[in-house]
Amino acid sequence: MSNFRTFILGLVASFGLPWLCLIVIPVLKYQALQPVAYDKDTDGVEGYYPPAPVHGQGQIVYLREGCSQCHTQMIRPSQIALDGWHKGWGQDQEARPAAPVRSNTLYDYLGEHYAPLGIVRSGPDLANYGWRAPERGIIHQKLFAPRSQHDWSNMPAFKSLYIVRKAQGPVSDKALKLTGKAAPEAGYEVVPTAEAEALVDYLLSLKKDYPVPGVSAAVAAAPAPAKK
Repeated sequence: MSNFRTFILGLVASFGLPWLCLIVIPVLKYQALQPVAYDKDTDGVEGYYPPAPVHGQGQIVYLREGCSQCHTQMIRPSQIALDGWHKGWGQDQEARPAAPVRSNTLYDYLGEHYAPLGIVRSGPDLANYGWRAPERGIIHQKLFAPRSQHDWSNMPAFKSLYIVRKAQGPVSDKALKLTGKAAPEAGYEVVPTAEAEALVDYLLSLKKDYPVPGVSAAVAAAPAPAKK
């Protein structure tokens, strides 16, 4: 009986402790987080960190369509990966690098119902996609027909988020500018649904590299490197 009791206790500990440490404690810690105010004198910037949440409705579409299966939203710490800039690496050793990219923190996901860290980075990381994103029309083209831009792309097409309809009078301002095999039949046009628009709004809102109070804020506030 004592051996069985030891076995049960060991089994509970084996599954319970990891569940407690990896799920329960982080969730409770995350729920208690509140935006942090910048110190103008110390950080050189004003406002709150993070400044604003992402587009929530678009995130629902992002998760439903499985985008997190192939795209991450996490710049990993410099101790374990080479995702971002770190003082002492490379040739850029200015106080403020030309394009600083810091690792993400729990605060970067405040205001989001879920933190879509991603499963596999088959496609590029999207944590800061909003800064480098092209205009929304090009993003819509990418979502509707990825291979119309790059024939080697392995990204799936999300045509269910768009409507192919017969053009009535002038072409709609929202109609996608498609060419080649991706173009609709003559007299038809492809327009985004409300969900497609929400998804693009969400992608454009992804800017998870705002200065961390007291840490990267000092880097952001440092004088820009002189042009040589």
